[in-house]
Amino acid sequence: MSGFVCILHRDGAPIERALLQFLTDFLSYRGPDARESWIDGSIGMGHALLRTTQESKSERQPASLEGRYWIVADARLDAREQLIAELRHAKREVRASASDCELILQAYAAWGTPCVDRLMGDFSFAVWDAGHKQLFCARDHFGIKPFYHAQRGDVFLFSNTLNCIRLHPHISGELNDAAIGDFLLFGLNYNNETTCFRNIQRLPPAHSLTASSRGLQIKRYWTPPTDFALTASEFS
Repeated sequence: MSGFVCILHRDGAPIERALLQFLTDFLSYRGPDARESWIDGSIGMGHALLRTTQESKSERQPASLEGRYWIVADARLDAREQLIAELRHAKREVRASASDCELILQAYAAWGTPCVDRLMGDFSFAVWDAGHKQLFCARDHFGIKPFYHAQRGDVFLFSNTLNCIRLHPHISGELNDAAIGDFLLFGLNYNNETTCFRNIQRLPPAHSLTASSRGLQIKRYWTPPTDFALTASEFS
């Protein structure tokens, strides 16, 4: 899978280019096809690309739209034709050959944060909205794609690779005893919001995250349906 990292300084301090490049270079084992980064003041994004679909052959990330929106993603969308039709109905100009990250960016431009309600597939992504000065992130319904985040003071960090976040100098290696205890007793961490490192959290499946100078907000965007009934014939 492709790798990405985002750094946001909520106090407006500029991003250190050498540090962002260091974290982006670390992700090269995830994405050997291209490696790029982008900085605009207090926001920085890095991406290492692995091309996995026909549409990704000409893809570049971080990708931008209208000079306002920027995205890094590891995504494979389903029901692309339906999403493209909905975007065109919303007066968005979308190519049939648009990459999955382009479709996500177009969806955010069309519908804002509720865009996740229209996405299907495996994805984790971060979109910077320069107009609202906020970073919007989301993880797919079943958590197929990972997403990690950390906050130390005024520094927000986001990545789909835990060890990438660990390399940031503000993140300590302090362990999370509860998570490690779960691993030793049960073979997995039962808390889907934590990791084995105290200062690094996971974004749970079917959740989105918004970060800005006002802080960080996490919310669930989808819950599996429980109100459907099966007839006896469906079990035969």
